[in-house]
Amino acid sequence: MKLEMLGTGGYHPNETRHTPCFLLPEPGICFDAGTSAFRLPATITRPDLHLFLTHPHWDHIIGLTYLLVPMMLEQITSVDIYGNRRTLDAVKTLLFAEPTFSHMPAFTFHELEDYPAEITIEACRVSWMPLVSHPGGSTAYRVDSDSAHFAYVTDTYVDGSYNSFLAGTEVLLHECYFGDDMQDWAEKTGHSFLSQTIDLARLTQVNKLLLTHMDPRIDKDDPFDLTAVRQHFNRVEFAHDQQTVDLSAF
Repeated sequence: MKLEMLGTGGYHPNETRHTPCFLLPEPGICFDAGTSAFRLPATITRPDLHLFLTHPHWDHIIGLTYLLVPMMLEQITSVDIYGNRRTLDAVKTLLFAEPTFSHMPAFTFHELEDYPAEITIEACRVSWMPLVSHPGGSTAYRVDSDSAHFAYVTDTYVDGSYNSFLAGTEVLLHECYFGDDMQDWAEKTGHSFLSQTIDLARLTQVNKLLLTHMDPRIDKDDPFDLTAVRQHFNRVEFAHDQQTVDLSAF
C-alpha cells in the first residue's frame, strides 16, 4: 500500500511545504485537507474519497473548498467526510458559511460519534482516538490492513495518552512542530518537539517515523538537525511534499 504525502507542513504553506493532506490511493482513504488538497485530482487512482479530518483548524480543512470544481467535473464523484461532531459542525457552518464560500460540494458527512471505534473501508480497518492537549482537541488515526500498519498523529503534545493506540504500528506519521529549543512553546500550544517525538517512536517500537507539520517559519527541506536524535532512534526522516512511501516495505 502506498502513502502519497501531498502536503507535510503546518499552520501555513511556505515555499517548501503545503499544509496537510495524505492519501492512500488504493482504498481511496485521505487524511486532512489543507492547502495541498489541490493536488488530489492529479494523484487519486479512483474517483471516490473517504476523507478523515483530525480537527477543524484552517490548515487542515481549507482544501475542502478546492474539491468543488473536481466534483463538478466528475474527476471526483463522491467524498465521504469523517470527523467528530465539533469538526464537522465547523466545516458546515464556518468554512462553508454563505458569505465566504456559498456553494458546498456534495459531501456526505459521517460523525465519528455514530460509529464504533473502528470502520472498514476496502479491507482497511480505520480506527481513531481523541487527543486533548491541542486547543480544541484533535484526533489520531491508524490504518491496519494485511499489508500495512500506519498511524497519523498531529496537533498534539506527546503526553503518553496514546502510546497504546500506536502498539503494532509500523509507520508513524507524527507532527514535530518545534525543535528542542522551543519545548516550552510546544507545551503551551499543544504541539510536539523533536526529542519527545523520537522518544515516542522508540517506546512504541515503530519501524519508521516520518516527521510532519513542522513550523513553516523554518523554510528548509530538513527543518531540524536529526544527527543527535538518530543516536537514539535512527529510523526517522522528515516527510516531504509529493513524496511516495511504500507502507508495505516496513
